[in-house]
Amino acid sequence: MPRGDVTALGHTARMVLVANGRDDVLALLRHGSGPRPRFDPGLAGGLRAWLEDAACAVVTARGEDAPALFLGPRRFFGAPASADVDADAEPFPPPLVTACLVHALFRQIVTTGAVGDPLRDGVDALSVEPSRAELVRHIGSLPEAEREALSASLAVQVQHLIDLTPRFAPGWLPRTHDRLAIPLAGGRVVLCGVFDLLVGAPVAGTSSLCAVGVTSGGPWARARRVLHYVALLETLRSGHPPFRLALLHAAAGRCRVEDVWEEHLGAVVSHLVQRLSEMAGAHV
Repeated sequence: MPRGDVTALGHTARMVLVANGRDDVLALLRHGSGPRPRFDPGLAGGLRAWLEDAACAVVTARGEDAPALFLGPRRFFGAPASADVDADAEPFPPPLVTACLVHALFRQIVTTGAVGDPLRDGVDALSVEPSRAELVRHIGSLPEAEREALSASLAVQVQHLIDLTPRFAPGWLPRTHDRLAIPLAGGRVVLCGVFDLLVGAPVAGTSSLCAVGVTSGGPWARARRVLHYVALLETLRSGHPPFRLALLHAAAGRCRVEDVWEEHLGAVVSHLVQRLSEMAGAHV
């Protein structure tokens, strides 16, 4: 049994396991604390129908000729995740700068297992993305003291991620920064999200994928809810949710692993429907 704290979730007493090292994380992703959940084959269709009704209300409120509305975690859950930030957003608050660099370095860790100079490697990774050009210039313009503080913070978080991130065998098919876009209302409302890491091969009729999310700070609850949100998008994309999720907290050096259950998806859809109804009322 992997070491780690165990915390019950809700009245169903389903488990969240707190892992303290890469062996724990890999063992929990592979085995977990209970049987693999089963899902109604009609689950994805029912969730989509619920969302379609809310999305159509938004389209009606905005008008048929309004441009498509692209909505990600930032619009639904508040403070932006690093992969869900406006390309030209300024100023760049320090937590956002750190988050963007940590996510870029996480992709490097998954691919190579190592990081040289965290700040240099992180900036180099961001430099290949045209949408991050303003952010890269901002980092380059930081005063020396702020650059040193940023570098020190990155060094700690990178070491935590190296300690927590398993080395996946090729058969796990690890892929980072997997983007999802789910069109609703004929493509006039699009739900967008990004998996930091997705592993496993899709299997027809079975929940077979594991998803790993990374947070560099902020509330655990929000990061967990965003991970449930992208699990919902995968459910709508493939017909089946990932069967297991891992959330790595780079700053704290801890990881929580949990199964995906139907009530998680239902709670996210309920929240999205409420937010879409608010947007329709505000004629967003």
